[in-house]
Amino acid sequence: MGIKQYTHAGGIVIRRQRGEIYYLVVQAKPNPDHWVIPKGHIEPGETPEEAARREIREETGVAADIIAPLGDLRFQHGGARVAALIYLLAYRGEGQPAEKRQCRWEPFATARELLTFANNRTLLDRAQQFLQQRSRPDVLPPS
Repeated sequence: MGIKQYTHAGGIVIRRQRGEIYYLVVQAKPNPDHWVIPKGHIEPGETPEEAARREIREETGVAADIIAPLGDLRFQHGGARVAALIYLLAYRGEGQPAEKRQCRWEPFATARELLTFANNRTLLDRAQQFLQQRSRPDVLPPS
């Protein structure tokens, strides 16, 4: 994860339902035809981990715990360079989102198909590989 100065943070949230792993995807704010990984600005005095959890909660209403860093996203948005640190997180609970965006919990293949941008799909692939390599039943609560 080569970037030292991150402007944004977010994450791929996983949840076990009926014995299967589901991934959280969200509609992009500027274009609701796009599906993305939830992320947003790191506020002054906030760590990337805190920003990731806050942004996910604001965009989706989901509370989640960080499992591991996955990598970063780099892109241009409105003329500004964005460097986002992306984490893998485990679902903890749900409340009301601050933003009005559509969110979906989907199995890996469907989530991957929904994600609009290749860099988001690459991070989803990393999340899936992380879970498969570690076979970590302790990461998620039972279904």
